[in-house]
Amino acid sequence: MNKMLNDVKNHLMTGISYALPIIIAGSLMVAVAKIIGLMFGESNLDAFADSEGMKHWLYLTQDIGFKIIGLMNYVLGAYVAFSIAGKKGLAAGFTAGLIASLTGSGFLGAILGGLLAGYSSEWVARKIRIEGSAASSVPLIILPFITVGLQVLVMRLLLGDALSWINLALMAWVQSMTEDGTSTVVLAAVLGGMICFDLGGPVNKAAWGTANVLFLSGVYLPAILVNVAIIIPPLGYAAARFLRPGNFSQTLKEAGNGGVIMGILGISEGAIPFTLKNPARLIPLNVLAGVLGAVCVALFKAYPIMPPLGGLYGGFTVGHPWAYFIGALVGTVVIAVGANLLVNFNDDETAAPQSAVDDIEIRFD
Repeated sequence: MNKMLNDVKNHLMTGISYALPIIIAGSLMVAVAKIIGLMFGESNLDAFADSEGMKHWLYLTQDIGFKIIGLMNYVLGAYVAFSIAGKKGLAAGFTAGLIASLTGSGFLGAILGGLLAGYSSEWVARKIRIEGSAASSVPLIILPFITVGLQVLVMRLLLGDALSWINLALMAWVQSMTEDGTSTVVLAAVLGGMICFDLGGPVNKAAWGTANVLFLSGVYLPAILVNVAIIIPPLGYAAARFLRPGNFSQTLKEAGNGGVIMGILGISEGAIPFTLKNPARLIPLNVLAGVLGAVCVALFKAYPIMPPLGGLYGGFTVGHPWAYFIGALVGTVVIAVGANLLVNFNDDETAAPQSAVDDIEIRFD
């Protein structure tokens, strides 16, 4: 059972990892267009729809960006199926994304449809075999007919309305949390703490994945909170290294130099070599920094004005960007001061083995 759940989680994360570049590309198109639009004194680029020249190009760029983001359900459904069944799952997987968009079931429908597409494609490929000259009809005709037909039957006719209702109710619940001050602070504390707990591990991925699937449905605040928390650990340890360089070995000084770049880009794994020095003390410190940083963002209301970007520069894609930067600064200071007080990073006896550092997997959050 645990293996099956772990496999499903891996398939979901694979689908999200394929969808992430689409999110980033579309968000960049919208963000750049809106930022340039602000130079013309207009934040709503729909006002430029009937304009000419540069203003019309900005409108078209924003329009294309939102359409790119609209591909999310298609990509998510297709590549969850691809993770399970390879190329043979793509037709049904794309159909799952199409149905999710048509019914309004959103990321929930795309994920469930992608799982159905992948596992049904695997089953058909194993169970239905035709020998002789007609063998090519299985992957080209029979398999897509059955698996796409199942999408129409299960995801559209049987579950479409129910999943749409669940998705809308979930979005409304999260949206209500973002509008209520107390609930927003709780949401920020939970997401910020989870992101900084294991720096790319399953708890981090759960928070990151939740924020991104909500992003796909147009609920942007959780993504903002997560984006701030991600940059805090690497920037915090980089700042600690520069605040008290004598407390760090040469290896960790170099890691701290790289931590500046990793923090700016939003790669939380940049903090792993430091945390491994004394996890019992530094993991709680990381969590505290993530909680305080994300809560500051919520309290100072860094509300979304466009699809938010990750990394430190993501502050320019939110309302009250100073709130975003204050949140990052608070978390960074907590780690910079606390790490130097709690741990001697020159202590060879507690140093992480070089192999543990070498084997770290770097990914963009």
